Amino acid sequence: MDGVDGLRSGALFDELARMDAILFDASFASCDAAKANAIFADDVEFYHDEAGFSAGEQVRENTRQLTASCPAARGVTRTVVPGSLKVYPIESYGAVQVGVHRFDERGAATSTLARFVHLWKFQNGQWRLARVLSLDHHAVDARR
Repeated sequence: MDGVDGLRSGALFDELARMDAILFDASFASCDAAKANAIFADDVEFYHDEAGFSAGEQVRENTRQLTASCPAARGVTRTVVPGSLKVYPIESYGAVQVGVHRFDERGAATSTLARFVHLWKFQNGQWRLARVLSLDHHAVDARR
């Protein structure tokens, strides 16, 4: 049965993978706070195992601060671990997207791996990120 272990392909999977890429490109590479913040739902909530809880305008302010220091300019990249991304549809709401991502910084001896859970809401013909859980951050040997 499709979706028992999460969707790993198909139109919904591809669309949310695209939204994830847009969000993280805006947040980490092009450093466009307005573009990143436009993806968040008005009532967005962000749960981070190290930074704690933030909601609404605080999430948007955190994004503005992140993009102001432009991670790409500091040699930071974010990649989704291949094969880790899964999507679980939620009838009449949207979908949950789960995965593992890796943050590498140029010249650093370690990288950070973390799990993420994104609750996407399909609203007025648009995908909006309503809830973010970012957890299990831990250091791993950097890529050489």
